Amino acid sequence: MLSRHAESMFWMGRYVERAEYTTRMLDVTYHGLLESAAWESDRAWRDLLEVLRIVAAFEARDEPFTADAVNRYVVLDPLNPNAIVSSIERARENARAVRELVPTELWHAINSFHLTLRSRDLARDLSEQPYDLYELVKQRCQTVAGVIADTMGRDDGWRFLTIGRRLERAQTTCRLLSVRYRNLDEVSFHQWLAALKSASAAEAFRKTYRGSMDPRDVVEFLLTSQVFPRSVLFCLRSAEVELGSLGRQFGRMTRPQRLLGRTRSALEFADVNELMAGDLCAEIDRIEDEILWLAEAVALEYFRNSQEMVFRQQVEVYVEEGEI
Repeated sequence: MLSRHAESMFWMGRYVERAEYTTRMLDVTYHGLLESAAWESDRAWRDLLEVLRIVAAFEARDEPFTADAVNRYVVLDPLNPNAIVSSIERARENARAVRELVPTELWHAINSFHLTLRSRDLARDLSEQPYDLYELVKQRCQTVAGVIADTMGRDDGWRFLTIGRRLERAQTTCRLLSVRYRNLDEVSFHQWLAALKSASAAEAFRKTYRGSMDPRDVVEFLLTSQVFPRSVLFCLRSAEVELGSLGRQFGRMTRPQRLLGRTRSALEFADVNELMAGDLCAEIDRIEDEILWLAEAVALEYFRNSQEMVFRQQVEVYVEEGEI
């Protein structure tokens, strides 16, 4: 597979996953505030932007942390490269770059999704019925995921697409936990429930832990569950399987495999009680940083050229020093 095609597959998966996760958080935040006090609004929208790592960019706009302002920025603002509309547009461009390699049904699903968003008055949707727009985006993202699962052959293209989706999902779950746990003393039952709903994990969590809403249980479920597909550990395991399949073609273990194996094994054998007793936020931030480095290592191994050897050397230094 050509490196440019592999990269398009990788980023197509990431952008679709990014759009869906962002929409889920918007939906949960919006509906949660309908039953909350007015003074909680600013904090809730700020937390959402912090999870997305765009709070500084939004503050630079000198706008209030209101539902209207945050929704416009996160959904449709062209100056926000990670806006939902921009993410779907980029996913569609990457799908078009590999048009001959993906099933026709997948191209139609992504292209029609993009055209539907372009045909709507999104500003009006957000001001009048934002929840309808959220539902549309979630359903279309799930449609794309279903088409990928049911129509794509399990070849290298599918592997790169899956790796992209899993790394994006693991990274966002880490951010969600980090933001919530950083202010543990101020987090209420409803906010922990909102965190679970943002990861589409509320029902699965209840089936596992019954009536509990202990922060330890929430952290354990989202971080180390071996059966829930949005937990960090589950995503890393899934990505590791696909990286292993790619690595076997080279007859050696690649650097991304080694980096991912270390991160996955450290998390898999971690004791949640010990993590909670220590600096959990620092541990979650470390995992997120390692996922970022892993994504760069995948790009360097499969997508880029020898001009980026400086980055490879930097990664090797971090590994030798035990930071990755």
